[in-house]
Amino acid sequence: MFVRAVLALTFACCLAVPRLVTAHAATPAFSHVYVVMLENTNYEDVIGNTADAPYINSLAQTEGFAANYYGVTHPSLPNYIAATAGDFFGTHSDSPTQTFKATNIVDQLESKGYTWAAYMQDMPSVGFTGAQYPANGSGLYVIKHNPFQLFTDVSGNATREQHIKPADQLAADLATGSAPNFVWISPDQCHDMHGVSPPSATAYGLPWCGYPPNFAPNHALIQQGDAYVKQLVATIMGSKAWTADSAIVVTWDENESSGLSTPNRGYASSTGCCGSPTGEGGGRVPAIVVTSAANHIVSLRPYNHYSLLLTVENNFGLGCLANTCNTAVTPMTDLFTGTGTSIPLSQTQGFAVTFSSSAPGQGMVLFGPSCNALVETATNDLSAGTTTHTVLVTGNDLPGTIGNVGLTPGTTYAYEAETVTPNGVQIDNNGGNCYYATISKQG
Repeated sequence: MFVRAVLALTFACCLAVPRLVTAHAATPAFSHVYVVMLENTNYEDVIGNTADAPYINSLAQTEGFAANYYGVTHPSLPNYIAATAGDFFGTHSDSPTQTFKATNIVDQLESKGYTWAAYMQDMPSVGFTGAQYPANGSGLYVIKHNPFQLFTDVSGNATREQHIKPADQLAADLATGSAPNFVWISPDQCHDMHGVSPPSATAYGLPWCGYPPNFAPNHALIQQGDAYVKQLVATIMGSKAWTADSAIVVTWDENESSGLSTPNRGYASSTGCCGSPTGEGGGRVPAIVVTSAANHIVSLRPYNHYSLLLTVENNFGLGCLANTCNTAVTPMTDLFTGTGTSIPLSQTQGFAVTFSSSAPGQGMVLFGPSCNALVETATNDLSAGTTTHTVLVTGNDLPGTIGNVGLTPGTTYAYEAETVTPNGVQIDNNGGNCYYATISKQG
Protein backbone atom coordinates (compact mmCIF):
# COMPACT_ATOMS: atom_id res chain seq x y z
CA MET A 1 0.00 0.00 0.00
CA PHE A 2 1.22 3.49 -0.69
CA VAL A 3 2.74 5.26 2.28
CA ARG A 4 0.36 8.05 3.31
CA ALA A 5 2.15 11.28 2.71
CA VAL A 6 -0.20 14.21 2.71
CA LEU A 7 -1.23 17.48 2.43
CA ALA A 8 0.81 20.41 2.04
CA LEU A 9 -2.79 21.36 1.32
CA THR A 10 -2.36 25.01 0.67
CA PHE A 11 -5.44 25.51 -1.47
CA ALA A 12 -3.63 28.76 -2.13
CA CYS A 13 -1.39 27.41 -4.80
CA CYS A 14 -2.22 27.70 -8.48
CA LEU A 15 -0.64 26.67 -11.74
CA ALA A 16 1.63 29.24 -13.34
CA VAL A 17 -0.18 31.15 -16.06
CA PRO A 18 1.14 34.29 -17.77
CA ARG A 19 -0.80 37.44 -16.95
CA LEU A 20 -2.86 39.02 -19.71
CA VAL A 21 -1.12 42.40 -19.53
CA THR A 22 1.20 44.03 -17.07
CA ALA A 23 0.65 47.71 -17.81
CA HIS A 24 -2.19 49.99 -18.85
CA ALA A 25 -3.28 48.98 -22.34
CA ALA A 26 -4.34 51.73 -24.73
CA THR A 27 -6.70 49.20 -26.27
CA PRO A 28 -7.74 46.48 -23.80
CA ALA A 29 -8.34 42.98 -25.14
CA PHE A 30 -11.98 43.28 -24.04
CA SER A 31 -13.63 46.68 -24.04
CA HIS A 32 -16.69 45.40 -22.16
CA VAL A 33 -16.75 42.79 -19.40
CA TYR A 34 -20.08 41.74 -17.84
CA VAL A 35 -20.07 39.77 -14.58
CA VAL A 36 -23.24 37.92 -13.49
CA MET A 37 -23.06 36.64 -9.90
CA LEU A 38 -25.42 33.86 -8.83
CA GLU A 39 -25.78 32.32 -5.38
CA ASN A 40 -25.10 29.36 -3.10
CA THR A 41 -25.35 26.42 -5.47
CA ASN A 42 -23.22 23.30 -5.53
CA TYR A 43 -21.28 22.49 -8.69
CA GLU A 44 -23.03 19.11 -9.04
CA ASP A 45 -26.48 20.66 -8.68
CA VAL A 46 -25.93 22.67 -11.87
CA ILE A 47 -23.40 20.93 -14.10
CA GLY A 48 -24.96 17.81 -15.52
CA ASN A 49 -28.42 18.87 -14.33
CA THR A 50 -29.84 19.48 -17.79
CA ALA A 51 -33.40 19.04 -16.55
CA ASP A 52 -33.28 22.17 -14.37
CA ALA A 53 -30.47 24.15 -16.02
CA PRO A 54 -30.51 23.36 -19.75
CA TYR A 55 -29.27 26.79 -20.83
CA ILE A 56 -26.37 27.01 -18.39
CA ASN A 57 -25.30 23.50 -19.33
CA SER A 58 -25.46 24.43 -23.00
CA LEU A 59 -23.11 27.36 -22.30
CA ALA A 60 -20.76 25.05 -20.42
CA GLN A 61 -20.72 22.76 -23.47
CA THR A 62 -20.06 25.50 -26.02
CA GLU A 63 -18.25 28.38 -24.28
CA GLY A 64 -15.33 28.72 -21.89
CA PHE A 65 -15.93 26.70 -18.74
CA ALA A 66 -13.87 26.73 -15.53
CA ALA A 67 -14.32 23.31 -13.95
CA ASN A 68 -12.04 24.08 -11.00
CA TYR A 69 -13.39 27.45 -9.82
CA TYR A 70 -14.03 28.25 -6.16
CA GLY A 71 -15.63 30.74 -3.87
CA VAL A 72 -13.03 32.49 -1.74
CA THR A 73 -14.68 31.64 1.59
CA HIS A 74 -18.10 31.50 3.33
CA PRO A 75 -20.71 33.02 3.55
CA SER A 76 -21.95 35.26 0.71
CA LEU A 77 -20.97 38.83 1.56
CA PRO A 78 -17.22 38.13 1.94
CA ASN A 79 -17.17 36.66 -1.57
CA TYR A 80 -18.71 39.78 -3.10
CA ILE A 81 -16.14 41.96 -1.35
CA ALA A 82 -13.34 39.61 -2.41
CA ALA A 83 -14.49 39.76 -6.04
CA THR A 84 -14.38 43.56 -6.09
CA ALA A 85 -11.57 44.48 -3.67
CA GLY A 86 -9.27 41.45 -3.70
CA ASP A 87 -9.79 40.63 -0.01
CA PHE A 88 -12.64 39.74 2.34
CA PHE A 89 -10.91 41.47 5.26
CA GLY A 90 -11.45 38.60 7.66
CA THR A 91 -15.23 38.81 7.79
CA HIS A 92 -17.34 35.66 7.90
CA SER A 93 -20.61 37.51 8.27
CA ASP A 94 -23.51 38.56 6.04
CA SER A 95 -24.45 41.46 8.34
CA PRO A 96 -25.68 44.40 6.22
CA THR A 97 -24.24 46.85 8.76
CA GLN A 98 -20.68 46.13 7.63
CA THR A 99 -18.79 48.70 5.60
CA PHE A 100 -15.33 48.53 4.04
CA LYS A 101 -12.88 51.40 3.71
CA ALA A 102 -10.85 49.79 0.99
CA THR A 103 -9.60 50.48 -2.51
CA ASN A 104 -11.82 48.60 -4.95
CA ILE A 105 -12.46 47.96 -8.62
CA VAL A 106 -14.44 51.22 -8.92
CA ASP A 107 -11.42 53.23 -7.78
CA GLN A 108 -9.18 51.36 -10.19
CA LEU A 109 -11.45 51.79 -13.20
CA GLU A 110 -12.11 55.47 -12.63
CA SER A 111 -8.41 56.19 -12.07
CA LYS A 112 -7.73 54.96 -15.61
CA GLY A 113 -10.73 56.63 -17.22
CA TYR A 114 -12.85 53.48 -17.61
CA THR A 115 -16.58 53.38 -16.93
CA TRP A 116 -18.63 51.01 -14.77
CA ALA A 117 -22.16 50.21 -13.68
CA ALA A 118 -23.89 47.74 -11.37
CA TYR A 119 -27.41 46.43 -11.97
CA MET A 120 -29.41 44.95 -9.08
CA GLN A 121 -32.64 43.14 -9.76
CA ASP A 122 -35.54 44.45 -7.62
CA MET A 123 -33.55 47.33 -6.21
CA PRO A 124 -36.30 49.98 -6.03
CA SER A 125 -34.36 53.03 -7.21
CA VAL A 126 -30.98 54.24 -8.45
CA GLY A 127 -28.46 54.40 -5.61
CA PHE A 128 -30.84 52.80 -3.07
CA THR A 129 -28.97 52.46 0.24
CA GLY A 130 -31.40 50.32 2.23
CA ALA A 131 -30.38 46.88 3.49
CA GLN A 132 -33.08 45.11 1.48
CA TYR A 133 -36.26 45.47 -0.55
CA PRO A 134 -39.04 44.73 0.25
CA ALA A 135 -38.35 45.67 3.87
CA ASN A 136 -40.44 42.79 5.18
CA GLY A 137 -39.25 39.20 5.19
CA SER A 138 -36.03 37.96 3.59
CA GLY A 139 -36.00 40.58 0.83
CA LEU A 140 -35.64 40.11 -2.91
CA TYR A 141 -32.90 42.70 -3.31
CA VAL A 142 -30.34 42.49 -0.47
CA ILE A 143 -27.33 44.74 0.07
CA LYS A 144 -25.09 41.76 0.90
CA HIS A 145 -25.23 40.95 -2.84
CA ASN A 146 -24.36 44.55 -3.76
CA PRO A 147 -20.71 45.03 -2.79
CA PHE A 148 -20.54 48.56 -4.21
CA GLN A 149 -22.82 50.01 -1.53
CA LEU A 150 -20.63 48.38 1.13
CA PHE A 151 -17.55 50.41 0.19
CA THR A 152 -17.41 53.71 2.07
CA ASP A 153 -16.01 55.61 -0.91
CA VAL A 154 -18.97 54.55 -3.07
CA SER A 155 -21.89 54.66 -0.65
CA GLY A 156 -22.78 58.26 0.06
CA ASN A 157 -21.04 59.53 -3.06
CA ALA A 158 -23.91 60.92 -5.09
CA THR A 159 -22.06 60.67 -8.40
CA ARG A 160 -20.96 57.07 -7.91
CA GLU A 161 -24.34 55.95 -6.64
CA GLN A 162 -25.85 56.96 -9.98
CA HIS A 163 -23.95 53.97 -11.42
CA ILE A 164 -25.84 51.49 -9.17
CA LYS A 165 -29.17 50.88 -10.84
CA PRO A 166 -32.22 48.61 -10.88
CA ALA A 167 -31.67 45.74 -13.33
CA ASP A 168 -34.71 46.70 -15.40
CA GLN A 169 -32.64 49.64 -16.72
CA LEU A 170 -30.03 47.34 -18.22
CA ALA A 171 -31.69 46.81 -21.60
CA ALA A 172 -32.28 50.52 -22.14
CA ASP A 173 -28.69 51.38 -21.22
CA LEU A 174 -27.31 48.71 -23.54
CA ALA A 175 -29.50 49.92 -26.38
CA THR A 176 -27.63 53.22 -26.45
CA GLY A 177 -24.51 51.42 -27.64
CA SER A 178 -22.41 53.11 -24.97
CA ALA A 179 -22.28 50.39 -22.34
CA PRO A 180 -19.79 50.79 -19.49
CA ASN A 181 -16.48 49.00 -19.72
CA PHE A 182 -17.27 46.96 -16.60
CA VAL A 183 -20.77 45.83 -15.69
CA TRP A 184 -21.82 43.87 -12.61
CA ILE A 185 -25.24 42.18 -12.46
CA SER A 186 -26.83 40.67 -9.33
CA PRO A 187 -30.16 38.90 -9.85
CA ASP A 188 -32.58 38.97 -6.92
CA GLN A 189 -32.79 36.12 -4.41
CA CYS A 190 -35.51 34.37 -6.39
CA HIS A 191 -33.50 34.41 -9.63
CA ASP A 192 -29.95 33.83 -8.39
CA MET A 193 -30.74 30.30 -7.10
CA HIS A 194 -30.56 31.46 -3.46
CA GLY A 195 -34.21 31.62 -2.41
CA VAL A 196 -35.95 33.23 0.55
CA SER A 197 -37.70 31.91 3.62
CA PRO A 198 -40.93 30.04 2.78
CA PRO A 199 -43.10 32.65 4.60
CA SER A 200 -41.41 35.42 2.62
CA ALA A 201 -41.88 33.52 -0.63
CA THR A 202 -45.59 33.25 0.09
CA ALA A 203 -45.83 36.93 1.04
CA TYR A 204 -44.10 37.94 -2.20
CA GLY A 205 -46.45 35.80 -4.28
CA LEU A 206 -43.56 33.54 -5.32
CA PRO A 207 -44.18 30.30 -3.38
CA TRP A 208 -41.64 28.39 -5.50
CA CYS A 209 -38.89 30.69 -4.19
CA GLY A 210 -38.86 29.30 -0.64
CA TYR A 211 -35.72 27.35 0.14
CA PRO A 212 -36.60 23.81 1.15
CA PRO A 213 -35.87 22.15 4.49
CA ASN A 214 -32.57 20.26 4.93
CA PHE A 215 -31.02 22.27 2.07
CA ALA A 216 -32.09 19.81 -0.63
CA PRO A 217 -31.88 21.41 -4.08
CA ASN A 218 -34.87 23.53 -4.99
CA HIS A 219 -35.50 22.59 -8.61
CA ALA A 220 -37.70 25.64 -9.21
CA LEU A 221 -34.95 28.00 -8.02
CA ILE A 222 -32.42 26.42 -10.35
CA GLN A 223 -34.91 26.56 -13.21
CA GLN A 224 -35.70 30.22 -12.58
CA GLY A 225 -32.02 31.08 -12.31
CA ASP A 226 -31.30 29.28 -15.56
CA ALA A 227 -34.09 31.16 -17.33
CA TYR A 228 -32.89 34.49 -15.96
CA VAL A 229 -29.32 33.87 -17.10
CA LYS A 230 -30.66 33.01 -20.56
CA GLN A 231 -32.58 36.28 -20.62
CA LEU A 232 -29.57 38.30 -19.46
CA VAL A 233 -27.19 36.78 -21.98
CA ALA A 234 -29.71 37.29 -24.78
CA THR A 235 -30.24 40.91 -23.71
CA ILE A 236 -26.51 41.64 -23.70
CA MET A 237 -25.63 39.76 -26.89
CA GLY A 238 -28.62 41.17 -28.75
CA SER A 239 -27.74 44.79 -27.96
CA LYS A 240 -25.56 47.38 -29.65
CA ALA A 241 -23.21 47.01 -26.68
CA TRP A 242 -22.24 43.46 -27.68
CA THR A 243 -19.08 43.77 -29.74
CA ALA A 244 -16.36 41.42 -30.89
CA ASP A 245 -14.31 42.47 -27.88
CA SER A 246 -16.97 41.81 -25.23
CA ALA A 247 -17.09 39.06 -22.61
CA ILE A 248 -19.69 37.76 -20.16
CA VAL A 249 -18.77 35.84 -17.01
CA VAL A 250 -21.41 33.83 -15.16
CA THR A 251 -20.47 32.36 -11.80
CA TRP A 252 -21.68 31.68 -8.26
CA ASP A 253 -20.45 33.20 -5.01
CA GLU A 254 -20.04 29.93 -3.03
CA ASN A 255 -21.51 26.47 -2.72
CA GLU A 256 -24.60 25.51 -0.72
CA SER A 257 -25.12 25.16 3.00
CA SER A 258 -25.16 21.61 4.32
CA GLY A 259 -27.65 22.17 7.15
CA LEU A 260 -24.99 21.01 9.62
CA SER A 261 -23.10 23.12 12.13
CA THR A 262 -19.90 21.31 11.18
CA PRO A 263 -17.76 20.71 9.22
CA ASN A 264 -16.87 23.45 6.73
CA ARG A 265 -18.67 26.24 8.61
CA GLY A 266 -21.89 24.41 7.83
CA TYR A 267 -21.35 24.36 4.06
CA ALA A 268 -21.07 21.45 1.68
CA SER A 269 -17.37 22.07 1.19
CA SER A 270 -14.54 24.35 2.29
CA THR A 271 -12.31 23.54 -0.67
CA GLY A 272 -10.59 26.51 -2.25
CA CYS A 273 -7.48 27.79 -3.95
CA CYS A 274 -5.59 30.86 -4.97
CA GLY A 275 -5.19 32.93 -1.83
CA SER A 276 -8.08 31.48 0.18
CA PRO A 277 -7.28 30.61 3.81
CA THR A 278 -6.26 26.96 4.06
CA GLY A 279 -9.32 24.81 4.63
CA GLU A 280 -11.68 27.81 4.55
CA GLY A 281 -12.45 28.15 0.85
CA GLY A 282 -15.92 28.74 -0.53
CA GLY A 283 -16.28 25.39 -2.28
CA ARG A 284 -16.29 24.56 -5.98
CA VAL A 285 -18.84 26.33 -8.17
CA PRO A 286 -19.27 26.63 -11.94
CA ALA A 287 -17.87 29.58 -13.90
CA ILE A 288 -18.57 30.27 -17.58
CA VAL A 289 -16.94 32.78 -19.93
CA VAL A 290 -18.87 33.80 -23.05
CA THR A 291 -17.10 35.66 -25.86
CA SER A 292 -17.90 36.29 -29.50
CA ALA A 293 -15.14 33.85 -30.50
CA ALA A 294 -17.15 30.86 -29.25
CA ASN A 295 -14.05 28.84 -28.42
CA HIS A 296 -15.05 25.89 -26.26
CA ILE A 297 -12.55 25.23 -23.48
CA VAL A 298 -13.04 23.21 -20.29
CA SER A 299 -10.26 24.57 -18.12
CA LEU A 300 -9.06 22.61 -15.11
CA ARG A 301 -6.76 25.34 -13.86
CA PRO A 302 -7.59 26.42 -10.28
CA TYR A 303 -9.37 29.78 -10.18
CA ASN A 304 -11.48 31.77 -7.74
CA HIS A 305 -12.98 35.25 -7.41
CA TYR A 306 -9.52 36.74 -6.95
CA SER A 307 -8.60 35.22 -10.31
CA LEU A 308 -11.63 36.82 -11.93
CA LEU A 309 -10.82 40.23 -10.45
CA LEU A 310 -7.20 39.92 -11.57
CA THR A 311 -8.38 39.08 -15.09
CA VAL A 312 -10.44 42.28 -15.18
CA GLU A 313 -7.57 44.30 -13.70
CA ASN A 314 -5.06 42.96 -16.21
CA ASN A 315 -7.41 43.45 -19.13
CA PHE A 316 -7.82 47.15 -18.37
CA GLY A 317 -4.25 47.63 -17.11
CA LEU A 318 -5.36 48.59 -13.60
CA GLY A 319 -2.61 47.03 -11.51
CA CYS A 320 -3.56 44.69 -8.67
CA LEU A 321 -5.30 44.89 -5.31
CA ALA A 322 -4.58 42.90 -2.14
CA ASN A 323 -4.71 39.17 -2.93
CA THR A 324 -4.78 39.72 -6.67
CA CYS A 325 -1.11 40.69 -6.23
CA ASN A 326 -0.45 37.23 -4.73
CA THR A 327 1.58 34.98 -7.04
CA ALA A 328 -0.78 32.15 -6.07
CA VAL A 329 -3.53 33.98 -7.99
CA THR A 330 -3.45 33.77 -11.78
CA PRO A 331 -5.79 35.29 -14.39
CA MET A 332 -8.27 33.22 -16.38
CA THR A 333 -6.29 33.71 -19.58
CA ASP A 334 -7.13 30.39 -21.23
CA LEU A 335 -10.87 30.98 -20.93
CA PHE A 336 -10.83 34.54 -22.23
CA THR A 337 -8.51 33.79 -25.14
CA GLY A 338 -9.88 30.34 -25.94
CA THR A 339 -6.50 28.66 -25.65
CA GLY A 340 -5.31 25.61 -23.76
CA THR A 341 -6.39 22.03 -23.48
CA SER A 342 -9.87 20.74 -22.84
CA ILE A 343 -11.55 17.65 -21.45
CA PRO A 344 -15.11 16.35 -21.65
CA LEU A 345 -17.40 18.10 -19.20
CA SER A 346 -18.60 14.71 -17.97
CA GLN A 347 -15.17 14.11 -16.42
CA THR A 348 -15.51 17.03 -14.03
CA GLN A 349 -18.20 15.64 -11.71
CA GLY A 350 -17.15 14.98 -8.12
CA PHE A 351 -14.83 17.33 -6.29
CA ALA A 352 -11.36 18.73 -6.89
CA VAL A 353 -8.51 19.14 -4.41
CA THR A 354 -5.67 21.59 -5.05
CA PHE A 355 -2.47 21.33 -2.98
CA SER A 356 1.30 21.62 -3.18
CA SER A 357 4.31 19.51 -2.26
CA SER A 358 7.90 20.27 -1.29
CA ALA A 359 9.20 18.20 -4.22
CA PRO A 360 7.75 17.02 -7.55
CA GLY A 361 5.64 13.89 -7.50
CA GLN A 362 2.29 12.22 -8.02
CA GLY A 363 -0.60 13.83 -6.18
CA MET A 364 -3.27 11.54 -4.75
CA VAL A 365 -6.35 11.96 -2.57
CA LEU A 366 -7.36 9.35 -0.01
CA PHE A 367 -11.06 9.49 0.85
CA GLY A 368 -13.76 7.60 2.66
CA PRO A 369 -16.65 7.86 5.12
CA SER A 370 -14.52 9.27 7.95
CA CYS A 371 -11.00 10.43 8.73
CA ASN A 372 -10.37 7.03 10.31
CA ALA A 373 -11.62 5.14 7.25
CA LEU A 374 -9.96 6.56 4.16
CA VAL A 375 -10.49 3.45 2.10
CA GLU A 376 -10.48 4.82 -1.46
CA THR A 377 -7.91 6.67 -3.58
CA ALA A 378 -8.13 9.11 -6.46
CA THR A 379 -5.02 9.47 -8.65
CA ASN A 380 -6.16 11.79 -11.47
CA ASP A 381 -3.53 14.47 -10.85
CA LEU A 382 -3.68 17.14 -13.54
CA SER A 383 -0.11 18.21 -12.76
CA ALA A 384 1.66 14.96 -11.85
CA GLY A 385 5.40 15.34 -11.73
CA THR A 386 5.28 18.93 -10.45
CA THR A 387 4.94 20.51 -7.02
CA THR A 388 1.42 21.83 -7.66
CA HIS A 389 -1.37 19.29 -7.81
CA THR A 390 -5.05 19.32 -8.71
CA VAL A 391 -6.64 15.94 -8.17
CA LEU A 392 -10.13 15.25 -9.51
CA VAL A 393 -11.97 12.92 -7.15
CA THR A 394 -14.62 11.02 -9.07
CA GLY A 395 -14.17 7.62 -7.43
CA ASN A 396 -11.58 5.01 -6.57
CA ASP A 397 -9.07 4.69 -9.43
CA LEU A 398 -5.88 3.49 -7.76
CA PRO A 399 -4.05 1.16 -10.17
CA GLY A 400 -4.27 -2.44 -9.06
CA THR A 401 -7.54 -2.06 -7.17
CA ILE A 402 -10.88 -3.39 -8.30
CA GLY A 403 -13.33 -1.03 -9.93
CA ASN A 404 -14.07 2.65 -9.78
CA VAL A 405 -16.77 2.77 -7.13
CA GLY A 406 -17.77 6.35 -7.89
CA LEU A 407 -19.26 8.86 -5.48
CA THR A 408 -22.67 8.75 -3.84
CA PRO A 409 -24.83 11.90 -4.16
CA GLY A 410 -25.74 13.43 -0.81
CA THR A 411 -22.74 11.86 0.93
CA THR A 412 -20.06 13.72 2.88
CA TYR A 413 -16.56 12.35 2.35
CA ALA A 414 -13.50 12.84 4.50
CA TYR A 415 -10.29 13.23 2.53
CA GLU A 416 -6.56 13.71 2.81
CA ALA A 417 -4.03 14.41 0.08
CA GLU A 418 -0.61 12.92 -0.49
CA THR A 419 2.32 13.23 -2.83
CA VAL A 420 4.38 10.15 -3.69
CA THR A 421 7.17 9.09 -6.02
CA PRO A 422 6.43 6.72 -8.93
CA ASN A 423 7.32 3.90 -6.52
CA GLY A 424 4.83 5.07 -3.90
CA VAL A 425 7.37 6.57 -1.50
CA GLN A 426 6.13 9.48 0.56
CA ILE A 427 7.41 12.89 -0.48
CA ASP A 428 5.46 15.30 1.67
CA ASN A 429 2.95 15.35 4.53
CA ASN A 430 1.68 17.78 7.14
CA GLY A 431 0.57 15.31 9.78
CA GLY A 432 -2.34 13.83 7.88
CA ASN A 433 -4.78 16.76 8.11
CA CYS A 434 -8.31 15.74 7.15
CA TYR A 435 -10.93 17.77 5.30
CA TYR A 436 -14.50 17.24 4.13
CA ALA A 437 -16.51 17.58 0.93
CA THR A 438 -20.17 16.81 0.29
CA ILE A 439 -21.40 15.46 -3.03
CA SER A 440 -24.72 17.22 -3.51
CA LYS A 441 -27.82 15.50 -4.75
CA GLN A 442 -30.03 16.82 -7.50
CA GLY A 443 -33.11 14.96 -6.36
